[in-house]
Amino acid sequence: MTRAFKQDAFESAAWKVFSSIGLDAATVRDIVALSNVSPGSFYNYYKTKETIFDIILVKVAQRVRDAARLARSEENNLDTMLQKSQYAAFRELLSIHGAPHFLELNQHHIRAKLFNMSETREMLDDLKQNLLRVVPMKNTSPERMDFIAAAVLTTALEGLLYIARNPLVDIDQTSRLTAGMTAAGIRAAAAACG
Repeated sequence: MTRAFKQDAFESAAWKVFSSIGLDAATVRDIVALSNVSPGSFYNYYKTKETIFDIILVKVAQRVRDAARLARSEENNLDTMLQKSQYAAFRELLSIHGAPHFLELNQHHIRAKLFNMSETREMLDDLKQNLLRVVPMKNTSPERMDFIAAAVLTTALEGLLYIARNPLVDIDQTSRLTAGMTAAGIRAAAAACG
């Protein structure tokens, strides 16, 4: 078995474990047993279950970032831009088998790590550029723009968690609701900054 094959087996097994029982309840033994790869290889590559969790979280964040970025890149209307990017993020996550359970079971870990990830910073920087492109906020300080972008992201995260808990929810309606809420807040912030 090649290193890449073993890592794929470990990451696939870890995804299944983290989406069924969560990081807190998971053990390295659970991941290794499901992977059919030796425990020694796991410890050589990852050392801890938290390390492999972080790797998986980064891969999921990259997929969501790319889907949202592509969806909003052509839009010049704030509401449409937010709705399309959030819808794309929701769809991307729901296309990953087990993602709703992964989000629900591990949300406290995701929240703790989210704003420390380079993928999140890239997502926020791209979002800020797009917001400045479609909303007149020239007098808004960089710190305020950081806060506005973070508020958009956390509202979308709440939408994802809502969908994870309610799998029959319409993602189009949810993306319209979260986009409408954030668009109203952005307009209010822009007006307050002149």
